[in-house]
Amino acid sequence: MKHHAVLILLAPLLAVAAENEQDGFSGTFQLGVSHYQLASNFLKAPNDGRPSATSLTQSPASQSGTAPLFDGEWSYGFAGTGTRLFISPSNTSTFAAGGGMQFGVRQQLPQAGAVSAALTYGQSEVWLDPYALNVARQDGKLKSAGLALGWSNILNTPFSANFSYSRQKLDNERSGQAQGLTLANQALLQRNGNNYGVQAAYAWKLDSQGAHTLSPGLIYARADLDGKAMSTRRYGVQLAYAYQGADWDATTSLLALRTRYQAGNPVFAGQKADSRNALLSLGLTRKNLFGAKAWSAFLSGNYGRSNSDLAYFNEHIREVSIGMGYHF
Repeated sequence: MKHHAVLILLAPLLAVAAENEQDGFSGTFQLGVSHYQLASNFLKAPNDGRPSATSLTQSPASQSGTAPLFDGEWSYGFAGTGTRLFISPSNTSTFAAGGGMQFGVRQQLPQAGAVSAALTYGQSEVWLDPYALNVARQDGKLKSAGLALGWSNILNTPFSANFSYSRQKLDNERSGQAQGLTLANQALLQRNGNNYGVQAAYAWKLDSQGAHTLSPGLIYARADLDGKAMSTRRYGVQLAYAYQGADWDATTSLLALRTRYQAGNPVFAGQKADSRNALLSLGLTRKNLFGAKAWSAFLSGNYGRSNSDLAYFNEHIREVSIGMGYHF
């Protein structure tokens, strides 16, 4: 789980089991392009044109650009067992030049729903010393690897739950060096460590056909990092709506979280960067494109904002994506 991007914070911890999965090989591909606007003093945008910050008291400048989008899942189901192996490569963050991978297994349980487990890997590009001013900052890759567990339709109810754990590592961490901090204070800014996340949701069918679904949910995430000034607790709520029709699918979700830091940041005289985070996501898919069931087209958008007690930690994300999908 990436430490600063609102959109990454709120991404699903593990894909839920797909409906009507078939035995043997099946899969989906999504190819497209995203246009983004990103303001962050910690994440590096793919086409970064403003690599330097000028003041510790100002919010970050916005950067915009385009980036390719790739998503999908390939799986194999064993006939008569309810067991599927799956691999899912994806852009977990096009605007943050990130990517991820899941490899796991899903098991359908008689009268109990479906459980899943996956090994996960992800990375994003960040600044090695995000507090360096008036210089071209050097970037590095924040890598994470871990495990994700999920249980959907728990005991044949509308409840579902996910749990994730990951260990993140940033080589050549330099946070605070440019500000001349002591080694003890630089240690407070270390970003290596462990991430934990839990999500629970209830899928409420609004009609007898099940075309309309409203899903309220709860989210809790914890980052136990080597640097106590970068360790956080996040908690919040989610409300999602989904429509599944013969030719169209539509989704929308609204998430709101609070972030609290374990210790004060030595760069800012011991002040904490506690924040309020929100994300609005919209998606529209046209199925049966050109009369072919295998093809689809999609349009999606995200708007995220993080308002911190320290202006330097403020972030916002705007992203619009368009592309085509294929399933087999």
